[in-house]
Amino acid sequence: MTQRILIVDDELGICHVLRSVLLSEAYYVETAMSAKEALAKLAVAPFDLAIVDLYLPGINGLQLAEAIRFLDPHTPVILMTAYGTQSFEAMACHPAITAYVHKPFDLDVMLALIRRTALRQAN
Repeated sequence: MTQRILIVDDELGICHVLRSVLLSEAYYVETAMSAKEALAKLAVAPFDLAIVDLYLPGINGLQLAEAIRFLDPHTPVILMTAYGTQSFEAMACHPAITAYVHKPFDLDVMLALIRRTALRQAN
């Protein structure tokens, strides 16, 4: 069964690149430009993995991660940000966060993290 991945980022370029790479790896991928849009997609069907930017318009990525885990406690969330501060490091240790990455990221490293996270979810 194809794993479903939701990418949430208000940067269209990030969404496009990740979507293209993940589609080439045979994942089912949807994107959202805001937490509100992501929650609407999550209300329709669950996802096997969510990749969420920290700074989103309206609800931030950590709040969205908490909502995702409330809807399905087993959905892993990878948090990403371009702002690597000490406060981000503290947020990344939140129980709703499975892993985190700093932008810009190496696509091969991100893909390896996605594979590990998705594989762990499948087992």
